[in-house]
Amino acid sequence: MTDVHIRHRVLGMALARCRRDRGLTTRQAAPRLGMSSAAVNRSENAKRPFGPVEVGAALAVYQPPPDERARVLALAQGQPATGWWQVPGAFGPHDEAVAVLEASARSVVEFSATALPLVAQTPHYTRALCWHRRHEEHAALTRAGRRREILLDPTQPDRTLILDEAVLRRPVGGPTAMAQQLRHLVALVRGRPVAVRVVPFREGGYRSPGDCAVYRITDAPTVVHLHSDAASGLLDDPADTRVVEDTLHGLLSIAASPDDSVDLLTRFAADHERTAGLYP
Repeated sequence: MTDVHIRHRVLGMALARCRRDRGLTTRQAAPRLGMSSAAVNRSENAKRPFGPVEVGAALAVYQPPPDERARVLALAQGQPATGWWQVPGAFGPHDEAVAVLEASARSVVEFSATALPLVAQTPHYTRALCWHRRHEEHAALTRAGRRREILLDPTQPDRTLILDEAVLRRPVGGPTAMAQQLRHLVALVRGRPVAVRVVPFREGGYRSPGDCAVYRITDAPTVVHLHSDAASGLLDDPADTRVVEDTLHGLLSIAASPDDSVDLLTRFAADHERTAGLYP
């Protein structure tokens, strides 16, 4: 258990990243921040929260680029008591937090029963998901594009995508677009530290945690992101994250192997292509 709220934990990670980008050690940064090096280390490692004055001093010393500065300020605002939930649908600060978690995690496990996670979506797939709410299309494309950027980072975490077979069968955007989406997913698996595990229909029903992502961070508690179109929540209480991790472990025990899952992706891509009339 930690008495530092998840928002402050992510803020500490973000400021540590700004410090490193500036080329400073905690010992070098401490006198410029008016803090001891021990206090800087404790704040960055979720042992104590950064205070508002300390956040201001850190931004002045580290001079991060505008987008990173905006991210830090968004994280520094507000102090909810337990958990960190946002409703309905406006996930801006959570998007910033997820970007920090992506940069800090050593591994990520994501589960979806209805649609591909943002990080794996092609733009056509993202647009197709918004067919009935076109006013949200630009925001959705922006969010998906930012998530995909992590796949270009050479230090990206190992990632496992657990998908229900229904995600692969549903022709989002039509059979041709869906075939292209599945081919894209196969390319991700072959070119990056990404694994796909498909839960096949033959396994019947199963216990679902809902759409979620688990971020495992070295020397820090695991963070779970639960999300839907209606709400988004970040959890780091071990009592809460353990339930989600145990559920995902159960799904992995019934999911097809990585190689068999790629075979399923390839087979369903061919099925969609055949439906589209691309070949007999």
